[in-house]
Amino acid sequence: MMIRYFLIFLLVGILSACGQDLKNVVPVKMTSYDSLLLSQLEKNSKHKKIKYALSTTSKLPYSLKINDILAEENIAPNDDRVLNHFTWSYLDNYILGNGNYKAKYTFQPHEDPEIAAEDGLIHQSDLDELEIELLRYEEYDGEIENITIHKKFTFTIPNPVSFTEQEIEFTIKDLPYKIKGWSESQDLRDIDSELLKKEVVAYYQELRNILNEGSNYKYTYELQKTKYLEAALSAYLNKEEYVNMLNTNATNKITKNKMYPIENYSLAIEAEGRLVKLYRTDSELLNWDVLIYEDEKYRNSLAVRLHKPKGSDTFEIITK
Repeated sequence: MMIRYFLIFLLVGILSACGQDLKNVVPVKMTSYDSLLLSQLEKNSKHKKIKYALSTTSKLPYSLKINDILAEENIAPNDDRVLNHFTWSYLDNYILGNGNYKAKYTFQPHEDPEIAAEDGLIHQSDLDELEIELLRYEEYDGEIENITIHKKFTFTIPNPVSFTEQEIEFTIKDLPYKIKGWSESQDLRDIDSELLKKEVVAYYQELRNILNEGSNYKYTYELQKTKYLEAALSAYLNKEEYVNMLNTNATNKITKNKMYPIENYSLAIEAEGRLVKLYRTDSELLNWDVLIYEDEKYRNSLAVRLHKPKGSDTFEIITK
């Protein structure tokens, strides 16, 4: 109970200091799981900030799924990348703590005819040039330190192919936190596909309407508080930093009357059936999140994945 009122008190204090109208703030109702996460923030924030990433150096275009969740899509080779033009795929978004995990790379042939093989296929020599590593590192004040290679991966193919999917497995043992995330969510593949799509689109439409009305506090404090609590734990934030993150995400999204309609989308089921997301399918916004708004300078999308907790009939916004 003390934790619940601590958060409400802290929110009110910060919002008052920011001059926000408290009548428009939706009260924060914390579950027992929310309270447990909140109680762990202070201790976890003092821990060594251990993190992991997949580092990929590839001259082949590729996509990457981590735990069946899309992490990178159609990454094209780019010689201007720092540190030998490799891409870091940070694992914070795709792991829930210590345990065994999988990732899948899908490689396509070179698109540049001057580089591609004469037959237009992927050869073993292309895969031999890959550098894929699981990196362990520590982060302090936004700076990455003490990078070590936790594991290296190599791939083989018996014959040249038009594309190839390659899976890797890895184990993480030394993270100080554990979050629930989607680990106890319903398997959405058990729901009729048309009914599932109808429910998902309706929920996204509700979110879109909330944002278009300018109710960013409701969107953040009520609908995403658990998401941000889990994110705060994995980012090693303390209680004050967590509330500042909530406040920043609420006030930085000026979406009133600026939301795009939800259209041109496809539904993707991820995380072995536990997560669902709508992606844009039109060429200009391909694979963007469907919650899009445009301010004076930029067009922006808000990342949302949904799940259904076991025993629940309604969707919720999930971690990351």
